[in-house]
Amino acid sequence: MQLPVRSGIFSFLLLLSGMATMAQVNNWEYDMLRSVARHRSTAGNHFHKDLSKINGGLCLAVPASLFVASLINKDRSMKENALYITESIVVSSIITWGMKEAVSRPRPANNDPTFTAVLDLKSNSFPSGHTSEAFSMATAVSIAYPRWYVIAPAFAYASLTGYSRLYLGVHYPSDVLAGAIVGSGSAWLCYKINQWIRQRQKKKKQAVVPE
Repeated sequence: MQLPVRSGIFSFLLLLSGMATMAQVNNWEYDMLRSVARHRSTAGNHFHKDLSKINGGLCLAVPASLFVASLINKDRSMKENALYITESIVVSSIITWGMKEAVSRPRPANNDPTFTAVLDLKSNSFPSGHTSEAFSMATAVSIAYPRWYVIAPAFAYASLTGYSRLYLGVHYPSDVLAGAIVGSGSAWLCYKINQWIRQRQKKKKQAVVPE
């Protein structure tokens, strides 16, 4: 494996291990959550709960749509992009699950009974899985199709997803930040590994096999 890829993997793993230090509850995080909670409304509660419900399906619908379109149009590049985006989401989900189990950080309302969340969740808090998934999709789509009209809405959606987890009171700000790092980092890492694999395949094809 090429040095840039190996160093990239090492740096990403080092970043993940370092993020555990973020999982310490700080007063400023509760201050921010309570500030957001003061602006809750019935309509806002419904909107953000619905966004959380559809997030997983919507993120997977993007690569699924590309894959179907690639089959219809017989577009190999689009098919590869669809698989890459799917890989990024899967990798970020696995890393997120592993970190949740390793860190075991309680949800804000479970850690402080005086804080009220819109949703009653008992699972571990750090990092935010919804945010990780959304940023993984957004980053992968942006890398696959680096155009402003793709990048802007993709990251706007991912950012809104992260905010919605704060609005609902089910994650600390550091959970959301870590989720964004895991998601974007997973997409970048998958891109680099795919690049390395394609370069190796290309070199093999170009190699002259002696008779």
